[in-house]
Amino acid sequence: MKQFLKYTLATIVGVLIVVGILFFFFAGLMASGAPDTSIKSNSVLHLKFDNVIPELTDNIPSGQFGASPSSAVGLNDITRLLETAAEDSKIEGILLQSEAVPANPTTAYSIARSIDQFKASGKFVIGYGNYFSQSGYIIASAADTLHLNPNGVVDLRGYGMAIPYYEDFSQKTGIDFDVYHAGRYKSAIEPYYRGKASADNKYQTHAYLQDYHDALADHAATQRHLDAEDVDQVITEGLSNNADDAINFGLVDQLSYFDDIKDQIEEQLGDSDVNYVSLEEYHFDRPKPSVTNDNKIAVIYAEGTVESGGEARGGITMDVYDEVFDRLEDNDKVKSIVLRVNSPGGSSFTSDRFWKRVKDLKAQGKYVVASFGDYAASGGYYVAAAADKIVTEPTTLTGSIGVFSMIPDLKEMSEEELGIYWDTISTGKRTFLYSSFVSRSASENALLKAETERIYRQFKGIVAEGRDMTVDAVHEVAQGRVWSGIDALETGLVDTLGSLQDAIAIAAKAASYDDYKVLEYPIIEKTFIEKFIEGFANNVSMETPHQYAIDNPLVEQLMEQIQLIDAACKTPQARLPLGMLAY
Repeated sequence: MKQFLKYTLATIVGVLIVVGILFFFFAGLMASGAPDTSIKSNSVLHLKFDNVIPELTDNIPSGQFGASPSSAVGLNDITRLLETAAEDSKIEGILLQSEAVPANPTTAYSIARSIDQFKASGKFVIGYGNYFSQSGYIIASAADTLHLNPNGVVDLRGYGMAIPYYEDFSQKTGIDFDVYHAGRYKSAIEPYYRGKASADNKYQTHAYLQDYHDALADHAATQRHLDAEDVDQVITEGLSNNADDAINFGLVDQLSYFDDIKDQIEEQLGDSDVNYVSLEEYHFDRPKPSVTNDNKIAVIYAEGTVESGGEARGGITMDVYDEVFDRLEDNDKVKSIVLRVNSPGGSSFTSDRFWKRVKDLKAQGKYVVASFGDYAASGGYYVAAAADKIVTEPTTLTGSIGVFSMIPDLKEMSEEELGIYWDTISTGKRTFLYSSFVSRSASENALLKAETERIYRQFKGIVAEGRDMTVDAVHEVAQGRVWSGIDALETGLVDTLGSLQDAIAIAAKAASYDDYKVLEYPIIEKTFIEKFIEGFANNVSMETPHQYAIDNPLVEQLMEQIQLIDAACKTPQARLPLGMLAY
């Protein structure tokens, strides 16, 4: 026995020593052997935007970092970095290679505006691509000259949604769904009880997709100095099918290979030793300035799905945001706050708690401006409803003022397909109200429907209070209807069109600030493992493609639906339609 304990103890000590040696070895390697990322003269920013673009840098679920050594640079930091690059004597210009950009149109337009502002410095922007998606082209069209691979394509075909419907699937498998919703247009759960889209859903969806379409045509026409009607025809009829079409329709300037572009840049700069700097490298080399000004404006980034709980990045939970609100309530130097919302909604319970904290900030005399990104719909609109002023982008999807609840009914599938029968013993009449294996009575269904409608009335009342409208007026524009930013302005759901920078300017004016510093929340901290992988990968110059757990849109959609069903069993939901993929 003594020998066993001796060898066991020796093994444990040996393992600890090895782990300690490895830890200090890699820590020293990361600290002393880190690459020199300082920007050299004669540098060109090489912008690709082929990774996910959050609102706040690194505010994405941990798994989405994969093995990539790069940070997920946020939209606001992209704007700041391009402003810095315009004044940076070491940056000569931009090589813009935005192709299949994983971003919604609103984000793409924001980046394009920042590139336009960069061009005002007189520095060049050369665009190149083998293939341009619509979001990729929105950004690329901001280039001074735009080149396309001779075998490439500018893929402008308009926007559409392909939505799977499960009514027949439910009948065949015995998997049913008990659905409770309030709002004529609240279509988020239609797929579970219908075989095709309702007329109301088709109407609202086509309306905002048409706004996307029109914005794309106007943007391309403006940037490329083309006739908007001609561009609209190209998009509507799908006329851009190859590189020759792109040239003939004026969508690009020249057909070139990538090596030709690099030769052109070297010739333009008169130097064959051009340093190409990625956005991530420039971000790493250009840290944000320290905040010393007593005048401060806080920007709270509320992005991702509104969740019931947890502390994960890339989502909205009060476990994270209560700390943010507590900090701002105690900071007398912050007189104005910008709430940047990029969320399709989610838990009605969390949305209401978030809304209450915004109300509390206002009660302390702080001015709150809401700024909408790609989405600010349903629960995403709820959290911003108390703001003093709401600023939206034209292509933001917003509104969707409605509520739904859904509980999977697996009783028939369990009995008919699996031969599993459920017997029950309970002490209460409604013990199994939320069960997926015990059928609900008519009175229980009525109760759940009434609760959904109660939360809908509460939602409308909150909007009416925040927007200074009557509940009846809110009802006219609510009912779950999704609006584009342009239409939301006409309905009174928002105050003005503009960017995050515009919202910050409004907040500064309200606080009478001519000079101020911006504080950003929540504060994102990487885990030790993420820092280790990033440092080690940079050290060995390892280039890895961005890796996401799921990169198939249909699989992503299915996973989101499964997660939604689980969440819906716990709390009524206020969110956009499932799997809103605009192609």
